[in-house]
Formats: sequence, C-alpha cells, structure tokens
Amino acid sequence: MTAFAHLVQNDVRTLYRTGYVWVSIAVFALMLLIAMQASNLDFAGYEQFVAAIILFDAALSPVMLVGLMVLLERSEGAFAALSVSPMPTWAYLAARVLVVSLFSLAQMLLLVLAVYDASYSPTALTAGLAGAACISGLFGFLLVSFFDDLYAFLLPMIGAIMLLGVPGYAVLLGIPQKWLFWHPTSGPMALIEKAFALDARQGLFTAVATTLVWAAVAAILAHLAIGRMQARIGGS
Repeated sequence: MTAFAHLVQNDVRTLYRTGYVWVSIAVFALMLLIAMQASNLDFAGYEQFVAAIILFDAALSPVMLVGLMVLLERSEGAFAALSVSPMPTWAYLAARVLVVSLFSLAQMLLLVLAVYDASYSPTALTAGLAGAACISGLFGFLLVSFFDDLYAFLLPMIGAIMLLGVPGYAVLLGIPQKWLFWHPTSGPMALIEKAFALDARQGLFTAVATTLVWAAVAAILAHLAIGRMQARIGGS
C-alpha cells in the first residue's frame, strides 16, 4: 500500500472512529430537510436557493472535519509523529482534503437529487462543488493552525464557514457577483450557477481559472500552516 493510500484509509477510519462522520451527516440532514421544505413552497428563485445552500454545505463539512481531525491528532500525539515521519506533508494534505471533499461532494449531490427535479449540468455542478469543498478544506488547515483546543476553534470555524459561503448569499440577495470576483469560492459558485442555468457573472473559463488559482493559493497556505504547527511541536 502506498503512503498516500495509507493516509486516505487512516482518515476514513478516523472519521468513523470519532463519530465526526455522524456529526457531518446530522448537519447534512438538517440542510436536506430545509431544502425539501423549501421545494414544497414553489417560490420564484428556488434554483438560487438550492445553489446557495449547497455552496454553504460544501464549505461547512470540509472546514469542520479538517479542523476536528487536526485537533484530535494533536491531542493524541499523531500529529507529532507525522512531523518526524518520512511521509511528505503534501501527501498528508492531499489525502485529508480528498477524503473530506469526496464526503461533502457525495452529500451535496444526494441533496440535489432529492430536492431538484429540473434539468441541470452534472459536470458543472460536480466541478463547482468539488472546487468549493477543496478550497474550504485547505483553508480549514490554515484556520485550525491558530488554535490548540476545540472550544477556542468553534466560533472562528463558524465565522470562516459563513465567509466562505458569501457568494451564495449574494446570489440569494441579488448582489452583483462582480463585487465578489476576488472571493475564494466565487469561481465554484459561478460553476454551480451554470449547472442550474442561472445568470453567472463569470464565464466558464474564468470560473475554472479562479477556482484553480484559489485552490493553489489555499494549498500553499495550508502547507505553511502545517509547517507552523509542526514547528510549535518541535519548540515545545
């Protein structure tokens, strides 16, 4: 088994061992209930509502799960062991983001299948959700690097999730997306809008490009954050 596959397997086991997976599923169930109730109201702008709620959850689960898993590893000593392991940091980072992103992606695709019966583009939807989940998971590493315990992490985590979901609120409120071109999840939001044939303010190429650029920036920041956490361990 390769080092990367071992890390992926370990992350999946951790999610089930700790019960974090059930916390995420409970949040998803609440989102699904809200979306199903909204679908019965038959109001104008339902597509915008679905686009906004799935972007919010695509940001929520990765940030939450990455933060909880890193804090657990640091409390159990697993993170200290990783700092002296020959396993590259990029492999650890990629495995964690892959696991939480796929989990979030599966939840959101299931939500769309359950509550949205009009036509949409599965390719654009998957790309947008995957981009949002990946970027959010990477920023989760950056956020958790500033905290040493769960209670200190919770409120900043909620704030970060709300900030990452801003392009979704803009769609609901009719705020011009050009004002949010700089936002990390503006590209993924544009792809989600295109999936539902909404009037996205970014072209396809621009949406993909901004998603990739922000994913690269977030990956660099996450890598630096892991290095800072490892340095703190070494200095303690």
